[in-house]
This record gives sequence, C-alpha cells and structure tokens, in this order.
Amino acid sequence: MVGRLWRSFTGWRRTRPFWGGLFVLLGAVPIFVLPLAPIKVLVASGIAGVSGLLLGSIMAVLALSLWFSPPTRVIAGLIAVLVSVAAFPLTNLGGFFLGSLLGILGGAMAASWAPRKPKKTPEPVDAVAA
Repeated sequence: MVGRLWRSFTGWRRTRPFWGGLFVLLGAVPIFVLPLAPIKVLVASGIAGVSGLLLGSIMAVLALSLWFSPPTRVIAGLIAVLVSVAAFPLTNLGGFFLGSLLGILGGAMAASWAPRKPKKTPEPVDAVAA
C-alpha cells in the first residue's frame, strides 16, 4: 500500500512544478516566522513585522498555487521572485537572507518548469515495401 501511495504521489509531483513550490514555501517560513521571534533576534521591528507577515503569507499562497494550479506557474513564479526580492529590504533582511534566497530560487524554478511532452510512438515499418 505504501508503494502504491508513493507511486501516486510521484505521478502527481511530476505534473506540476513541485520543487519550485517547495522552495517558495520554505522561503516563506523564515520571512513569516522571524517577526514573531523575541526582539533580541530581530534586526528591526515595527513595519518589518507587518510586512513580514504579509509577504510570508503571499509567498505561502503562491507556493500552494504552484502545486494546485500548474497553468499559473509562470506568473506565480515571477510574483514569488518579486515578493522575495521585496522581502529583503522590508523584512529583517528577507528572513536573514535565507527566505529571500529560497524564494528567488523556487520562483525561478517554477517559472522555468515545463510539463513533459508525451513520447512519440514509432510507427511500424511496412515489411512488404522492400
């Protein structure tokens, strides 16, 4: 049963930009969580806290959009890159560089992903035409 579930997950994963969405989601975590940390951990407080929650939430929604709506991969990937770049000056250095770096990488991966083309079956050769 585990093997069947794994094959099903693998088939689902190959039909969408899974790794790009995963990197965008992993980039959203430090951007979203760091403003909630104690003040000693934060580089800046105030507007960085609000924008961190907002930009982290946007990145998480974009990651889910990449997984569950693959036709929107290009626009969602580009918006994820833009939000990740905007998070750098607006939120504690973009989650201490980690969130921005993962978001940029994931957004670029998602925007450049393309579905596999079906394999062409070779046409049978006519044995009589010799």
